[in-house]
Amino acid sequence: MEFKIKNNDFLNSFKKINRIITKNAVFPILENVIIKINENILQLTSSTLEIELHTYIRKKYFIFYTSGCVTISGKKIFSICRNIKRNEELHFHLINKKMHIKIFNSLFKLNTLSQKKFPKFKKIQKTKKFFISQTILKKIISSIYFSIAHNDVRNSLNGMLIEYKKSYLYTVTTDGHRLSMYTVMLNAEISSFSIIVNKQAVLELNRLLTYVNDLISMTIDSNYVSFQFDTNLLITKLLNGNFPNYHDVILKKHTHSILLHTEQLKESLLKTSILCNTTFKGVFLNFSENLLKITSNNQDDEESCDSFYIKYQQKNVSFSINVFYLLDVLNALNTPTINIIFDTPISSIQIQSDTQKETKYIIMPLKL
Repeated sequence: MEFKIKNNDFLNSFKKINRIITKNAVFPILENVIIKINENILQLTSSTLEIELHTYIRKKYFIFYTSGCVTISGKKIFSICRNIKRNEELHFHLINKKMHIKIFNSLFKLNTLSQKKFPKFKKIQKTKKFFISQTILKKIISSIYFSIAHNDVRNSLNGMLIEYKKSYLYTVTTDGHRLSMYTVMLNAEISSFSIIVNKQAVLELNRLLTYVNDLISMTIDSNYVSFQFDTNLLITKLLNGNFPNYHDVILKKHTHSILLHTEQLKESLLKTSILCNTTFKGVFLNFSENLLKITSNNQDDEESCDSFYIKYQQKNVSFSINVFYLLDVLNALNTPTINIIFDTPISSIQIQSDTQKETKYIIMPLKL
């Protein structure tokens, strides 16, 4: 195994797979990356047992001598590449199970392990395959990923639901206290399906995807889903379990729909959150005639208050809400105005925008 490549060309691809590598006492080989080369392609692979990420470097970026496949410490390779100039040439040469990396006047000799010991996913048995724009999938994930639960005992909440039925793709995340949903029309020539993609894969996709209209190929079988785009292939295990019926929490009717200026609301929330309870993180929204008053207090008996003018002519109404949940929604929508929608008695607060009708957010009020 022998090849040469410019450091910047190698490092740009290596950074992608290196992000998911963590210390693993049970499977230390997962701290390694697979480097595989033939005359046409240089392939780099890393895995966490939950997701497997491949990136490919085209032949025009490297000089090929001999083919081969080994695993090497990802941390050590990354440290080497990060500490040399980006335009330096790396000369990889496998000699007696050690990878020699020659860089100008420097030489590194790293231990390798056979790629046969590296746990890899089984080949996906294609049951469904369709294509979606990178821009659309990027918008979906960046709009709703923050509502995914973190290590919840209800396993299905630790991921993102992707459901296709009647020409619509529904994507939903929830942690039991809030819910985010993005709906898009997608005329895919496939039958209905419902899968849950784990959180790590969702976050990694959000980092890898860009706002371009190139298509992503999604392939689904009973245990895995793969996303192939550009020079990247991400494969991930699917989560088991029943996802909550999200249709039940979307408001079908409402008594209140209040239009608010996003930046004005955000500025007021940030100020009042300074003295909110550090456990419940709640603020009170008090709506009265043409006025919204936001207040908070904490366990040290400190208080904060802010108010501003709004167009509102109905009866006085108030509720408490997690301020950071609400700020997450405002940042995700990124629109000049938002609508806060609810019915009385208040069981949930729905937030949406007239200009982004594909997204809906539900936050449960706090009971303090």
